[in-house]
Amino acid sequence: MHKTDLKIKLVVVFFLLSMVGEGFSTEVGRGGYAGTFIRMGLGARGMAMGGGSAALIDDGYAGYYNPAGIALLSGHRFTTTLNSMALDRHLFYVGYSQSMGGRGRLMKAGFSAGWLCTGVDQIDARDFNGNSTGTLSNWENCFFFSFALNISPLFSLGFTSKLVSNRFPAITDKKESISADGLGFDFGIIVKPLRNVVLGLSVRDLGAKYTWNTQKLWERGTETVNTFPRVLSGGIVLEKLFGCVTFLCDLKKVEYQPLVYTAGTEMELYKRFFLRAGLRDKKLTFGGGCQFKVFGKITQYDYAFVPDPVAPRGNHVFTWSFIF
Repeated sequence: MHKTDLKIKLVVVFFLLSMVGEGFSTEVGRGGYAGTFIRMGLGARGMAMGGGSAALIDDGYAGYYNPAGIALLSGHRFTTTLNSMALDRHLFYVGYSQSMGGRGRLMKAGFSAGWLCTGVDQIDARDFNGNSTGTLSNWENCFFFSFALNISPLFSLGFTSKLVSNRFPAITDKKESISADGLGFDFGIIVKPLRNVVLGLSVRDLGAKYTWNTQKLWERGTETVNTFPRVLSGGIVLEKLFGCVTFLCDLKKVEYQPLVYTAGTEMELYKRFFLRAGLRDKKLTFGGGCQFKVFGKITQYDYAFVPDPVAPRGNHVFTWSFIF
């Protein structure tokens, strides 16, 4: 690649970002309500571009942002993500997705399954007198299953069912645990009006909630329901501009919160080497990735740095994907 070509591509990347930079508002809605961990974003590729997109389809995390995108995947994908966060927090994901059919008269389809786990350690526990009683932890899990149909070359739709759970182990005097479970659903559509243009719309966390019942643990126990806010996202992705640049822009509305704008871009600097950047919470996100073959199969490593509004440092996100 000539130096002149590289300079032109870099100018294109930062020009696209500058067009939307002034329109960004602070991302809200990730905290303060139940189910925060499933609204934090997933996958280093999407998070490096500002937080992913409802129209980002050729990615192992398509089912997380919009289940309709799974039907348009190329190949089978095994993916894992580790999010290194401050304040003794942990987030891990492992999943599998693939498309199928599409030959002859068969309608193309796809499915995905995954497990997302997050937790917090070293929570200072105290009694009603303020005396320390040790430390506690909290763990939340979400099990995904998604299915999608590519009804025509123009249109795809999909849905996700998710089982969520929240657990405080050994929280009572007798070391009993408190937990709550729930079931939620996501729905999405993808439209491809042009070869390099993808439009997506998704609604997430329909019906999801935690139901807590402590009546069997304490004399004055109660039953409490924490409902997840619904999330509506719409986005556009422009693929392979100038043969090597992808640009995305999203609008996201979390229930009870203002509308949020996100955007980002990805550029293939060299064969299978990628540079990514985006804007999130009016702050820059960035990262990169590379692909190479192992025993004839494609392996991809991605990294993202994402500012954290509630911690003294940002988050480091690492993703490994195996494409076959």
